Amino acid sequence: MIIVLAPTARSQTQEASLSDRVFTWLQFQAIPSITILSSTSATQTGFEWEATPLLYSFGMTRLVSPWKSFIVEPPARFTGSIEFVVSGQILTEKVGNSYFGGSAQLLGHIPLIERGEHLGLTVGIGSYSFSQSTPFFKVVGISTLFGFLHFNLKQSASPKLWVGSIEFRFF
Repeated sequence: MIIVLAPTARSQTQEASLSDRVFTWLQFQAIPSITILSSTSATQTGFEWEATPLLYSFGMTRLVSPWKSFIVEPPARFTGSIEFVVSGQILTEKVGNSYFGGSAQLLGHIPLIERGEHLGLTVGIGSYSFSQSTPFFKVVGISTLFGFLHFNLKQSASPKLWVGSIEFRFF
């Protein structure tokens, strides 16, 4: 009987643990990143919420799956990874005819100091959607504090736009 009950108890514990992780993840997603959008005509500030639908980590141990979706532990990101990120923005002033924007980005994270725990480099490309315009951006940034804090700078040549962001990445 002990053999039969042990897997059932473990399965219920794993299900409870997964629901706790999802609940915690949802709470942290409510914390926005700070964004500054600068164009030739004006500079706006705003807030950005990000999610990672897909991440491949090449720096983690081979004992766990390198593929992550939405709930991404920081070490999977900062030890070396490629991720697809989607985000939504709310700006404090209108850009064109809207306060809202969105983006999709493909980012690579390269560890620099202490396997990325202390300093990492982010490079990538992205497309932002603001006021019926979808310019392509080049992305460069750094991450620190065990991958929780990111400073990213995104630049578009046509139209000439700069987006700077301070991102808090808990998952």
